[in-house]
Amino acid sequence: MQIGSKFAVLSLCIIFVSCNLFSSCNSKSDVSKQKEGCRHGSFVQDFKTDVAWIVNEWNCKPGGYGSGFLIDKERGAFYTNKHVANEFNNYGKGSHKIYFNGKFYNAEVVKVPPLRDAAIVRITDAFDPSEFPEPAPFVTEKVKMGDKVFIEGFHPHPYFIIESNKTEGYDEKTVPIWDKYYNLGTRNLDKKQEVVFEKITGKVVKLNTMIAFEDTGDTIDKTKELSNTYVVVKVDRDHKFSFGGLSGTVVRNVEGEVVGIVTLKRANYELDKEETEKSQDGNTYLKQVYNVIGFTPIESVADLRQYLIK
Repeated sequence: MQIGSKFAVLSLCIIFVSCNLFSSCNSKSDVSKQKEGCRHGSFVQDFKTDVAWIVNEWNCKPGGYGSGFLIDKERGAFYTNKHVANEFNNYGKGSHKIYFNGKFYNAEVVKVPPLRDAAIVRITDAFDPSEFPEPAPFVTEKVKMGDKVFIEGFHPHPYFIIESNKTEGYDEKTVPIWDKYYNLGTRNLDKKQEVVFEKITGKVVKLNTMIAFEDTGDTIDKTKELSNTYVVVKVDRDHKFSFGGLSGTVVRNVEGEVVGIVTLKRANYELDKEETEKSQDGNTYLKQVYNVIGFTPIESVADLRQYLIK
């Protein structure tokens, strides 16, 4: 064999080994796939909103998540919950992302108050503020008993809840982030889920409510419990599923003004008339429903915005 032929064979072997060991020689379809999903940073969303999804990522997979809403388009700043912001960088610096109108951005915490469950976070990547909607104004008057409010936000729903809500005309839009962006689609319908953007309506039923949390023995936690009050909303219909993931999202009044930040979600128990009527043992049966949300009044944390002015 000539030297040139030997060199050609050796080169091919090196290339083959390199491709297998380091996956550096991708096919066109592999390269295209790498440019999609969470490596690309964008996603198709056919509607615009001032509400964001805040997600904790690890190796291009979602971990914990919450919601937020735009308060300053020029600075790319959002309000959310303190308990959402506290999860920032759990998997290392840069693990938290803000999904906003079809794009994922890196984010950081601007300010967290010592006692209130609220925070400001902002985008750290380059962005075009002209692409962002105008933030909703904060309300100038406190909410009252009986006020109608609207809660909007992103969070994952199981497949069967999504299908059930479609047949019942529930106001939500499916945003296939789980399937198309994170490549977490599955044919197993029991495990299948997807992110939805939903609008929930409800009525204020309690004002200045103190909420007792689990007793941790921590003095700061006890101080938070004693110093914070919340507004409680009963939503118009059973959500059928936990409100988890809506923490940090916006609560609006009928004029579209911001009245608060979703902070608490509680399961409720109501009489199950059907089961009770069928009962042969005379027992009364209760059913678990998801129809109670608590929010932090916006006026109690509105001064956080001053920390955006430098």
